Amino acid sequence: MANGFVYLWENKINGMMYIGSHKGNIDDSYIGSGVFFKRAYNKNPNNFKRTILYIGNDFIKVENDILKKYDLANNKNFYNLKNEAVGGWEHTHTNKETIKKRASAISKSKKGKRYYHLDYDKSGFNNPMYGKKHNEETRKKISCKLKGNNNKSKKVLDVCSNKIYNSVSDCAKDNNISVSTMCVLIRNKEIKRGNCKGKIFKYA
Repeated sequence: MANGFVYLWENKINGMMYIGSHKGNIDDSYIGSGVFFKRAYNKNPNNFKRTILYIGNDFIKVENDILKKYDLANNKNFYNLKNEAVGGWEHTHTNKETIKKRASAISKSKKGKRYYHLDYDKSGFNNPMYGKKHNEETRKKISCKLKGNNNKSKKVLDVCSNKIYNSVSDCAKDNNISVSTMCVLIRNKEIKRGNCKGKIFKYA
């Protein structure tokens, strides 16, 4: 039986992401332990969407492989601070009785609560065969999430003014927003709010 999973949280507003793993199941209301990620998440949980990358016994190894392969600690589009799957409460508390008491206390504190941010379509995740081809599936999912990073060197067109920028960075700087936010806004649709309200950007 699978005893853990690897997850990806994505900030729907600025495109920032966080990858982590957890010993447990996807319905146990676990959020994550990253310092920067939790700080951003706690400000507005509704801004975040979770994607499950892997379910199985090798969750720590899978997380490690992803962190190292994509060097997420040095990727400014991620909240991750380390390229190792370390940290978390159980790494420093190994006494079984202490862990049992803590788990019981957490369970009581969550009893009766509903976590609306986890109300998403879980079809397929509860299938016992889900994740069997985890190496291939995980690579596809993380590559899909990271593919936007390859567009940073592309030219960007401001459709409204016909101005062409040599890169996403130049466009972001001229509009006084972050590069990650700029990547989210380049979708050939009118922007409804913020510094770029009323503008339309697309890759040239």
